[in-house]
Amino acid sequence: MILSKRFLFIAIGLISLPLLATEPSVKYVKVAAKKGQGAYSILRSYQLLDNVDNIKRFYEINKIKNGAELEKGQTYLLPIQILNFDGKSIRSSVNIKDYSKAKEIQTYNEAMVAAGLKAKQYSKDKIVWLPEFISKKDNIKVNNSEAVVNKAINSSPKEEDAKILIADNKLEEKLLPNKKRNADIDINEDSNSIKESFVKKVSSKTLSVSLFGKEHKEVPIESDDLKDQIFYIVPGHGGPDPGAMFTDKESDRTFCEDEYAYDVSLRLARNLMTRGATVYMIVQDKSDGIRDDNYLECDNDETCLGLHEMPINQVKRLRQGMIKTNQLFFKHKLEGIKNQWMISIHIDSQPEENRQDVYFYYQSESKPSKKKAKQLKSVFSEKYRKYQERDYKGTISARPLYVMRTSEPDPIFIELANIRNEQDRKRITSPRNRQLLADWIMEGFL
Repeated sequence: MILSKRFLFIAIGLISLPLLATEPSVKYVKVAAKKGQGAYSILRSYQLLDNVDNIKRFYEINKIKNGAELEKGQTYLLPIQILNFDGKSIRSSVNIKDYSKAKEIQTYNEAMVAAGLKAKQYSKDKIVWLPEFISKKDNIKVNNSEAVVNKAINSSPKEEDAKILIADNKLEEKLLPNKKRNADIDINEDSNSIKESFVKKVSSKTLSVSLFGKEHKEVPIESDDLKDQIFYIVPGHGGPDPGAMFTDKESDRTFCEDEYAYDVSLRLARNLMTRGATVYMIVQDKSDGIRDDNYLECDNDETCLGLHEMPINQVKRLRQGMIKTNQLFFKHKLEGIKNQWMISIHIDSQPEENRQDVYFYYQSESKPSKKKAKQLKSVFSEKYRKYQERDYKGTISARPLYVMRTSEPDPIFIELANIRNEQDRKRITSPRNRQLLADWIMEGFL
């Protein structure tokens, strides 16, 4: 099942283009690129970035070189075919027998309408969008037996819980260590040795964490509020993938998602430790601790917990982090630890004019995940009223989140800002603001 979040408005239309010379004419969804928008940004908005084949197909069907810059106002084709709805069913319209795949196509179309990217439901405009990655994929099966069409949590206090939007169902596939399939993961690696390399106990009231940097490595244990809880912090991207990027022409500086998401993640990890929690940083950068600078220089030396090099391939990279997370989860579960959380922190990329507040995702099959997302939303609503004297307008919306669907710990996914919006960048470039974000997120777990 594939779901969406509301975050981009792009002109949509239809165009006919031969897929191959020997094939009949195929109609594709087309979009008009906005200023500074790249292929990754557009594909992300249409929930196409989680499948690496979509990137290649985008350049193929547009007959442009891989990595080519997009021109503002130019229309581009997406690997989403447009088919006529026969008024009966998606299976008969698309000519497939697989019910689960038809349900996935249905959910995708409904999500696109909810996001404002498709004008009407297929039952009304008689048009079905068929993403090519759904029609071709056969390696991952999504459990759609109890598919839920997500509806959104609009976080404005005046519309409390008027709409509730959830993340996708869990994958049937279990991401557990496997010697043959995951040679880059040491399944015999002991979690105690991992923790000792990450955290050193100085005294009963003080920890030393070199990963936080020289100025912040000493961590006072102020309470035991979270002593029976374990947190797996997964900063977005890292290593060969910087995530969303924005280059400021005046300063000629490039802002990278992974650097700012990592800094907030470190601050959150430190906060949680002060309350007695056990914390694992799944992505680590030994050269960058907590930084009190506005500009955080981009680099690519992040590793996966255990000093594992992060693969270039996106799917392998995501799998690597979640295998490590789930490995530790089951180890601690056998020890009797019940409260375990996976928190993934990201920064979005939208058109420059789109200012957004922080918003959250939860996993549809996890009641604790849903409850925690609501608690976090409430904390942010309260803080916005107190410090900004305005309503908090962050939302919880849906998209095909791989880490959410494969996480064994109850997951929360957080988008902090739109890196391309000037006001949003102030939220993440200010060290004080990054600390406040970490403080407020922690408060949602107390």
